[in-house]
Amino acid sequence: MFTRRTLLLTSAAVALSSLSGPSRSQPSVRYNAASPQGKAMLRIYADAVRAMKALSGTDAKSWTFQWYIHATPQPKAQLINTVFGTGPSSGRDLANETWYTCQSHSGQPEDYFLPWHRLYVLHFEQIIRAVTGHPEFTLPYWDYTSAASYAIPDEFQAKNQNDPVFSSLFVANRNKDGGGLKSADVNAGEPLNKHFPGARNFLVLPDLTEPDYSSFCSQLDGNLHGNIHVYTGDGTNMGKVPTAAGDPVFWLHHCNIDRIWSSWNASRGQNPTQTNGVDWAKTNFVFADRNGNRFETAISTVSDSSALPYSYDTMAGQVVAQAGGSRPERHVLLKSIAPGAVAAPAEATPPSAVPLGGTPRTVRLAPTTPQNRLMAIAPHIPSGSPSRFFLTLKDVQARTNPNTTYEVFLDLPPNASPDAADEHYVGLLNFFGAIMDPTHDHRGGRTIEFDVTRVVLRLTASNKLQNETTVTLVPVGQPADDSAPVVAGGIELHQR
Repeated sequence: MFTRRTLLLTSAAVALSSLSGPSRSQPSVRYNAASPQGKAMLRIYADAVRAMKALSGTDAKSWTFQWYIHATPQPKAQLINTVFGTGPSSGRDLANETWYTCQSHSGQPEDYFLPWHRLYVLHFEQIIRAVTGHPEFTLPYWDYTSAASYAIPDEFQAKNQNDPVFSSLFVANRNKDGGGLKSADVNAGEPLNKHFPGARNFLVLPDLTEPDYSSFCSQLDGNLHGNIHVYTGDGTNMGKVPTAAGDPVFWLHHCNIDRIWSSWNASRGQNPTQTNGVDWAKTNFVFADRNGNRFETAISTVSDSSALPYSYDTMAGQVVAQAGGSRPERHVLLKSIAPGAVAAPAEATPPSAVPLGGTPRTVRLAPTTPQNRLMAIAPHIPSGSPSRFFLTLKDVQARTNPNTTYEVFLDLPPNASPDAADEHYVGLLNFFGAIMDPTHDHRGGRTIEFDVTRVVLRLTASNKLQNETTVTLVPVGQPADDSAPVVAGGIELHQR
């Protein structure tokens, strides 16, 4: 008996078969870029980058065309006219449909971040097979959460800038050491987290036991994903949405993001079947296939990680069994309020915006109801409880790139030493995808979420929760003039 589900699964299987490599009965394997197999694939990749850059931008298999699918460094309409001229053509039509369609940066639901990039990387991988004549090629991943790979892979570093094979992977405008970001010298092979040791290390996996897809996706996107972009090449390289995909290491980064999603699924994390009431089976995106032709498919075709035409040589972190189930409800406990305010805001009251600058900013969070004081709730959470706490920074934005990040702390005491502050450390706020840039199609504004459960429980155990909860944002460096970074939607603390 055929049901709607049967038809959907059959359609997905047909679509996946067209995305598979030629004559493959078994999924191909993507390898760690540091492994012998990964290094062999990087030689093919370097040849592909060189060949794709030699193609005209009108060719959908070219480096230019594939880069611009993610975002364009000048206004989209202007670039299309520059590349294709003003006359009609099928290539121009495909560029109109595909360029600057990254779902994270065009006002689309956050849920689409992972499946859109999965399709993007998958089509790119197949184009490399076609361009190089290597049907066995698989895109390697950069496992930057492993201490052995905190630095950019060797093949991308300055030492290979004149190498006859790997010079195509070198990009000069990656981060130098220091500056407002406290960045590493990326092309010299320094670890990205050089100035952020111990508790401040931003190269950490999200919690693979997080049961809710939307929360997992949001945290992965806003934290680890954004930090890699910004700390690889801020401003005119990986750290700016319009130029990010122009760096060959972008693709290894997103291959690893896809691997982390697969690892979450392997830990029994369940992907949704719809977002905002729209089925994933009816949510279609357009790309260029291995031959450079228009290819449209639904994100449901790649939402089952176990059925993909590829696998990974290893999963990220420790894969654990966890319970699936419906999306847990959240409750807003606390909201930021204007300085000097005394009354706690009602649940429906918009939280106060939080402007940021070159000095630390401490914000008081008031309970939405009198019983929602964190100090009264946290001590009564039983050991092993699935209850979690989340700190949400709503509508993070800046007028221009601030060229800095902000360390975020919960209940940080005045004049705390760096070691004492570690206990209160929440995470690092980056501005990737949050720039209000009217010269492009991108309008910025991101909601950034931190799981602060461990911080809350740690401070509870050491009796360091304050009666009035505060959040402190400390600039890593001086923000660029006129960048005006702000948490425009205020700060909230949720319990689930």
